[in-house]
Amino acid sequence: MGTIIIALIMFLALVTIHEFGHFIVAKLSGIKVNEFAVGMGPEIFSKQNGETKYSLRALPIGGYCAMEGEDESSSDPRSYDNAPAFKRFLTILAGPAMNLLLAVIIFTIVVFNSGTSTRFVGGFSEDSPAKEVGIKVDDEIVSINNHNIDEFTDISKILNDFYVDNSKDTPVEVLVKDGSIAKTKIYNINPTFENDIPLLGISSKMRNVSFGEAVVLGFKETGLNIKMIFSILGMLFTGKLSFGSLSGPVGVVKEIGNQAQNGVMSVLYFLSYISVNLGIFNLIPFPALDGSKLVTNLYEMITKKRVNKKIEERVTIVGFIILISLIIIITIKDVFTLF
Repeated sequence: MGTIIIALIMFLALVTIHEFGHFIVAKLSGIKVNEFAVGMGPEIFSKQNGETKYSLRALPIGGYCAMEGEDESSSDPRSYDNAPAFKRFLTILAGPAMNLLLAVIIFTIVVFNSGTSTRFVGGFSEDSPAKEVGIKVDDEIVSINNHNIDEFTDISKILNDFYVDNSKDTPVEVLVKDGSIAKTKIYNINPTFENDIPLLGISSKMRNVSFGEAVVLGFKETGLNIKMIFSILGMLFTGKLSFGSLSGPVGVVKEIGNQAQNGVMSVLYFLSYISVNLGIFNLIPFPALDGSKLVTNLYEMITKKRVNKKIEERVTIVGFIILISLIIIITIKDVFTLF
């Protein structure tokens, strides 16, 4: 039950930050905002401040920034629909941008408190294939299949790239420098696979950093996560990664429970990762997502022509139905994996 509450709080925070991005840029752009809501469903509390109502709602599963004329026709000169295309573009872009900014901030906090990863082995997961072949704590991972390891995150990228073109029972060649005698040794390891992702079952030994370095690493970690997400999307659409490897709300709750066992910093790191996912996912130019509106506004900025409002609304409804259907299918899959 505690894990579910944590998950709801995390999701509510991420959506609220996202909608606040839309809200603040809409206000700065002179676009009329009718309501800013935290949560969905029946209203618990509300306060009118000027033209905008601020409300708290019963269901902690989302939130919204209701702009005049965004989803309906409006003759108000300050409506979203009557605003210049570049202001609409920036207002929509601000939602995903806030999720990415939040990720940078939380990654910075996590790195400053926990340190940054190194090439040295700090520990092992249960049934670690690396531990089984003889790798020890404080050993240094030098290369995998002759690809140098500059950072610990390189391990995941090299493994993922290798198993795109090779079968799962093909071992990888790992060059390791022994932490006690400073000599190198080659190990042939068969990784384990979790949701089609190859794992050596090792964690990194952490190094303390200054706050300034933590900020730099916060941006870097966000960039690495963005790159990884685009890589996964590419593998999904090319068939190199099955859609069965995706997780929905149930899978996310399960993973939060796993991260909670490792402490607050692990939960915060996972929150950052989900925030990056939410930001990038919303940038996809699919109907009902922010990316779709960004494309239509960009089209108008370039061509000076408006997209037909009725067609856009119909396409958005179809896109919304498809998205909800996918979420339901993935959720059902996640439920079955629990048993």
